[in-house]
Amino acid sequence: MGYVPQGTKPTPRPQLTIKGRWLEQIEFYVGMPVIIKVNQNKLIIELANKF
Repeated sequence: MGYVPQGTKPTPRPQLTIKGRWLEQIEFYVGMPVIIKVNQNKLIIELANKF
């Protein structure tokens, strides 16, 4: 977890960055749309349906 710089604002926004080649191994590729859900204090990240 980190924070997004806000310049002079006193309360920065939290930021989560996920990166690594392992994402390709589970079929997450650059440019693919994802859906992020929050469920019982968990983040669930899944690929969006292809239309």
